[in-house]
Amino acid sequence: MHPLEVRVLDANASHHGVLQETLMENAGRGVATTIWERYTARRCCVLCGPGNNGGDGLVAARYLSEHCEVDVFLVKRPSSRLAQRNLRRVKQLGVPVHYYQEETFTEILEQSDVAVDAMLGIGITGALRPPYDRIAAAINKSDAAVVSVDVPTGIGQDVAVHPDVTVTFHAAKDGMTSDNSGTIVVHDIGIPDEAIRQVGPGDMAWYPSHGKQSHKGDNGTVLVVGGGPYTGAPALAALAALRTGADLAMAAVPGRAWQAVASFSPDIIARRLDGDMLQPRHLDDIEPLLERADSLVVGPGLGDASQTLQAADALLDLCLEQNMPAVVDADAIGAMADKTATGHLIVTPHAGEFMDLTGTTPSDDVEERSRMVKAAASARHCTILLKGWTDVISDGNTVKTNHVGNEGMTVGGTGDVLSGIAAALLAMDVPAYNAARMAAFLNGSAGNAAFEQKSYGMTATDVLARLPEVIAEYGP
Repeated sequence: MHPLEVRVLDANASHHGVLQETLMENAGRGVATTIWERYTARRCCVLCGPGNNGGDGLVAARYLSEHCEVDVFLVKRPSSRLAQRNLRRVKQLGVPVHYYQEETFTEILEQSDVAVDAMLGIGITGALRPPYDRIAAAINKSDAAVVSVDVPTGIGQDVAVHPDVTVTFHAAKDGMTSDNSGTIVVHDIGIPDEAIRQVGPGDMAWYPSHGKQSHKGDNGTVLVVGGGPYTGAPALAALAALRTGADLAMAAVPGRAWQAVASFSPDIIARRLDGDMLQPRHLDDIEPLLERADSLVVGPGLGDASQTLQAADALLDLCLEQNMPAVVDADAIGAMADKTATGHLIVTPHAGEFMDLTGTTPSDDVEERSRMVKAAASARHCTILLKGWTDVISDGNTVKTNHVGNEGMTVGGTGDVLSGIAAALLAMDVPAYNAARMAAFLNGSAGNAAFEQKSYGMTATDVLARLPEVIAEYGP
């Protein structure tokens, strides 16, 4: 499990009513239970870092103190609110709490049967700094049995804790092996199925922060190819990309749509393709724009003229040859029916377009619908976001559903907003499956905010307007 997925699950569990305090309590109790089951310990030494990993250790210390003598060492003062709360509870029980000093630590470690490593958890990278490196070396040399909490401190580095047992939560984390983690015990801490299977605010953990020293274009350029018979769709997709955080959005549209797109917003870089519809000859004009872009949206407002569909087919071939991240939407979706991607592509069909893509109509049963989407994504090596009363998202390996949204979002244009959101995230180097998850959540949440204000009178531009506040609420 990737470290960010742990944050996803924690936040989504809280969203579904299981508080992080409960998860920490269950985690610490699981560590203590594992120690009781495996060791006869008269004295335990628990080393706690400043974050929630240290908080798990403090909870474990409380439970361990019911059966044996316990000493807690704080490598640094707790910075997590939950860890601070559990530190107070440990002190109230009369458990000795020491602020780390090497001499005292060495003396007590020598007298301990079990050393609990709750210093640094997931998401910590790079070589261990003092005093963590010295503590890890001392633990490894001691005669005490070593139990790490969630992941060993310093895992993957030259200096790291080498535990006999690692009690990890929900699932083993990326990089864990028996060589670096000892016996791996996976402990269920009570994360509800909904937090695992449904998109929620936790999925926004994958939203990338913009660097303070970044320049224009560093955070992604999106190219939208669409328009012709329908003029608003490519403009909505392009502006949605900007509202999601992309630096630049270009829209290459036929002359019939160019004026509408160019006047929709001065923020959109509108490129005119001669004629009234997309045609194969336009690829010569589009290819230089592709070289400037980090992701592509193809489909919004294209129409289904035969020459247009031929052009969309050729454009997708070019995109796949270049391994370019892309979102395939609307009338371009049928062109993916016989193509295989490379994992960087998102297809966003509704039920009818899913039929064009696969030749089958999606089931009304969510479980069967999920199975069908997963199979179709696996066959094409892409991510599919099937839009509906319940969105289904799969990369062929994993499936999530999205229940965020409302019936007012049947209004035209919300699908174009969705494709622009997804393309912006792709342009910011977010993996396709994660981009699709966040796009579904962002679009639905912005739609809910718009619905609260406008009810059934909301439009796609109302959804656009609420995107920044949703990112501000749930983003980094």
